[in-house]
Amino acid sequence: MSLFQTRKTFTSQYLKNLTLYVFVAIIGGVLTGQYAPELSIKLGVVSQYFFRVLEMLILPVIFMAITYGICHLSDIKNASRVVWQTVLYFLIISSVGIALGFVFGFAIQPGANTGIDITKLNTTLPKNFEIDDSSIFSVLYLNRHGIFLILSIIIGVSMNLSKKRENFLRILDYALSAFYTIIKYVYIILPLIIFCNIAYGISIYGINTLLPLSKVVATVYLADIVFIFGVLGFVSYLFKFNLLKFLLNIKEEIIMVITTSSSKTAFPMIFEKMESEGYNRKILGFIIPLGYNFNLAGACIYLSVACCFLIQFYSISLSVNDYIWLFIIISITSKTASGVPGSGFLALIFTLNRFGKIPLTDIALLYSIDRFMNEARSVTNFIGIAVSGAVISKINQPLEKN
Repeated sequence: MSLFQTRKTFTSQYLKNLTLYVFVAIIGGVLTGQYAPELSIKLGVVSQYFFRVLEMLILPVIFMAITYGICHLSDIKNASRVVWQTVLYFLIISSVGIALGFVFGFAIQPGANTGIDITKLNTTLPKNFEIDDSSIFSVLYLNRHGIFLILSIIIGVSMNLSKKRENFLRILDYALSAFYTIIKYVYIILPLIIFCNIAYGISIYGINTLLPLSKVVATVYLADIVFIFGVLGFVSYLFKFNLLKFLLNIKEEIIMVITTSSSKTAFPMIFEKMESEGYNRKILGFIIPLGYNFNLAGACIYLSVACCFLIQFYSISLSVNDYIWLFIIISITSKTASGVPGSGFLALIFTLNRFGKIPLTDIALLYSIDRFMNEARSVTNFIGIAVSGAVISKINQPLEKN
């Protein structure tokens, strides 16, 4: 049985036309946000609760998918080789993402001579971002994805050694299929959610908010573009697959990620899309769920650029050791940036609290433009995760047992 079975259903046909519905929703959202701002502000609650419900559905799916993937490692020859390739790949790509963010942050200097007048900008920080990460409950919340990951690995390894492994895999198959079906039906209302999300963003964070901090947004987008077409383009060249063709094959999922500002919304769909393109299902089941915790290049780039902005904004002088320590902190805190929209900003707060040498006084400045950077961050995360699945699957495809 497939990790995610593909059947011709009403939802399958609907999702094939999702790009058109999303396009209509975007246009409607922009017009509503521009000409009915008061209504649009109220619509923001709809998308907020939707993403909370969606995360409650997708987190268990990722948990089960990681467990499923680990259980199936025993069906792959040289499984330890696959594991070490994955760990090495994730470490290299994440490190390159952080380094790239620093390079663009230092080169473009988005926080230098901004001329920003704080009093003229909307810098109100929502209460849900006022998190005390010294509290055990806050730490558990911020690291909930990591906790799910650790539990899934422990259970997967335990069940792989159990005599009841096949029964366990059968239960996982049915559970994944059930959750996947539910998520597909939830996606029927996705255009409505996108409409509300876009309308809210336009009404609250219009062009007047973007302009004073456009240099930060431009730096993040430029670094992300270079990462996707430069770094991942080089990776695809090394492993002999066409990146542009690959991106066109997953364009529907990319559009979904951009419009919802969350890489997790496309998680269930990417399996059947990549499997239909001939990639190894068992390896995808191991790589992609892990990538949602360990391979978040978009978050790495965003965090390093944001830190550069604040360092320059406050004219802070840091030593080489300080930057090395900041690099290490970002490599850890970026793993918390894979949740619902806004999780990247939470990871930034967590980073600054741990680093301790950059004040959070005007952190709301960056929140005021986070909505514009969220799309770039999410889509870079998603493309990086998908490419990692393609790379590891491609180099290990001959290793699968017949």
